[in-house]
Amino acid sequence: MNRPAVPVSRSAHASCSRAGDRRGASESPGRERFFRFYLVLFGADVFLGWLAWIMALPITHGLEYPLWSLRGASASALSDVVVFGGLLALVAFRVVHAERRRFVDVGLGRPGRWREFARGYALGLAWTVCALAVAVAAGWTAVSGSVRLSTLLAFAPLWMVVNAFQAGVEEVIFRGWMLSLLVRRHQPCTAILIQAVLFACLHLLVDSNTFLAVLHALIFGVFAGLYAHYRHSIWGVIGIHGAYNFAAIPVISLTTGGQYGPTGWHYAAIALTGAGVAVLFTLSRRCSRR
Repeated sequence: MNRPAVPVSRSAHASCSRAGDRRGASESPGRERFFRFYLVLFGADVFLGWLAWIMALPITHGLEYPLWSLRGASASALSDVVVFGGLLALVAFRVVHAERRRFVDVGLGRPGRWREFARGYALGLAWTVCALAVAVAAGWTAVSGSVRLSTLLAFAPLWMVVNAFQAGVEEVIFRGWMLSLLVRRHQPCTAILIQAVLFACLHLLVDSNTFLAVLHALIFGVFAGLYAHYRHSIWGVIGIHGAYNFAAIPVISLTTGGQYGPTGWHYAAIALTGAGVAVLFTLSRRCSRR
């Protein structure tokens, strides 16, 4: 029987904890050393990122900003496949061979998955557009128009697929695999905070990120953990994350003249994500009291 990605309530968490205590030494050793495996993933991310950069270098040579060219976009997509495909393979191997679970048991096997994904994707798109509107209205950023709309539309299908895959892998790792193990030993709020911190730490490896972007990743990690906890599935948050990353590419490019990097848009995105955290936390507390 498929297990939910996170427990339904505190009482469910408590029963899982008591069951874990009764198992004692019989508990799968793979589940007891998840932090070591996180370090393996961290190291693999560094290595695969370096490997992807080496592979993409001949393709992007001579391009000042490669994202909005066919060569550059193809190289970036190839890099994401190498990095996130490798990380997904590592997690799948651990779940199946070390933890003796089916891979779908990390929150992928629940019914209504496509409806949940579509709902999350719509929410992610709306969230990003609202963040842009708030940032422009507050004077934190301005739309430069230096990247043509036709260029954005031309590359939209590619980035939609690539970002859905990238977001899916990250959600499988953090809200699917990691969170499902953390809630066995911690209260849900503690488990959500731990995985959010580790999620933000992984974003330190992105060379274009600054403190603002990493803070954004931390808050989004809390939001994603709460959303998965509230919905009892990771399909919705895969949709949110994928749409968020997909829509952020043109939004950030339009406000920075085509260069990706933290901008005033992040202030609005952080504020809206923080508001989402507050709403989801309130809803989760109400559900746990029922």
